[in-house]
Amino acid sequence: MIALVDANNFYASAEGFYNVKYRGKPLVVLSNNDGCVVARSKEAKELGIQMSEPKFKILHFVKSHGLIICSGNFQLYGELSNRMKSIINRYCDQTESYSVDESFIFGDGHSDFENKMLEMRNKIFTGLDLATSVGIAPTKTLSKVANKIVKKYSADLGHVYTIDSQEKIEKALKWFPIGDVWGIGRKYEKRFLNYGVKKAIDFVNLPDAFIKKEMGIYGIRMKNELLGIRQYDISFSEPNKQIATTRTFDTGTDDFDFIQERVVTFSAECSRKLRNQKSCCRHVTVYLTTNFFRPDQPQYSNSFTITLPNPYNSSIEIAKYAKIALNRVYKKGFQYKKAGVILSTFVPENERIISLYDDDLFPKHKPVMDAVDSINKKLGVPKVKLAGMNLVKTWIMKQEYLTSNEILTLRAY
Repeated sequence: MIALVDANNFYASAEGFYNVKYRGKPLVVLSNNDGCVVARSKEAKELGIQMSEPKFKILHFVKSHGLIICSGNFQLYGELSNRMKSIINRYCDQTESYSVDESFIFGDGHSDFENKMLEMRNKIFTGLDLATSVGIAPTKTLSKVANKIVKKYSADLGHVYTIDSQEKIEKALKWFPIGDVWGIGRKYEKRFLNYGVKKAIDFVNLPDAFIKKEMGIYGIRMKNELLGIRQYDISFSEPNKQIATTRTFDTGTDDFDFIQERVVTFSAECSRKLRNQKSCCRHVTVYLTTNFFRPDQPQYSNSFTITLPNPYNSSIEIAKYAKIALNRVYKKGFQYKKAGVILSTFVPENERIISLYDDDLFPKHKPVMDAVDSINKKLGVPKVKLAGMNLVKTWIMKQEYLTSNEILTLRAY
């Protein structure tokens, strides 16, 4: 059997963990730069606040219903997530971290698995004040279904629910909307609704040939998973296949020097992440885009990818080529709202194949980059920077509603 443990309204619950005054009140967490809603407490959902709702549309709830607005503090959410998963790992050595607040637990060979998961759930609640729901089933997809059911009917089912018979599978599939099936997405949901497929039971009753035509072998695997036939086992984390750093600017700008400084800063951050996983990249992509929510302004979006002569993870080299790419995409006369740097095509840094015709600067730059990473890690902030970065200002996200650091420190330890 496979269990899926999922924290309820995780970001909102995390704010309640660090500040007990927030508990039981309508609360939302905002995205980067306080843009839109990315998490809601149960009370906020009852007010009708939707996911991705822009901040300005919910401000009236502050006065009318005492809505609490919090800037996303993702570093602290990550810390709480690590604590939760350390408890999970005590109960089983076969676990897969699926997201910041979700983990699959493989209980094959474990006796009394449901009671063990209930004990784990209670341990997380008493230790972290964090409510979780646990769905148990023969497959990953069905454990997602079981988790949704126990969240919906927790008053009747408690906090752990097991789908362990054909009768329960059929009952669950008759209730479960097709759009909520793990992996369906909006595109397939719309397509299957047009065919009259409204529930998961309608999907599994479709002929295999039809499903394969619509979704390929992926659809057949999904059908089998819903029927209780396991298709996916435990997955182990692999190095990222792409690393990106992107930011939305506070206001639109056509200032090339400002945008270039941002691109160099993004390049340095991507390079640091690349070095952390002991990889080098072959491709650097830079993109720029205007604000498409401003139809009164000229619109433009473009990207350019450069192939490096040798694989690198040096901030110096990657920033150099990112600046070349920026010059290829930048055009005057546009108010740019967002920029980004993406690194791709990775190789392990100890398996680099270098060009015979280009100088390889990796051996020269590696000790420098190691020293920079070591110093910045000790200081906690990037004090040693590239010359093309702003040497005075350390750029931070707009976080107007960030929870008090004093409260966070007291509650965290």
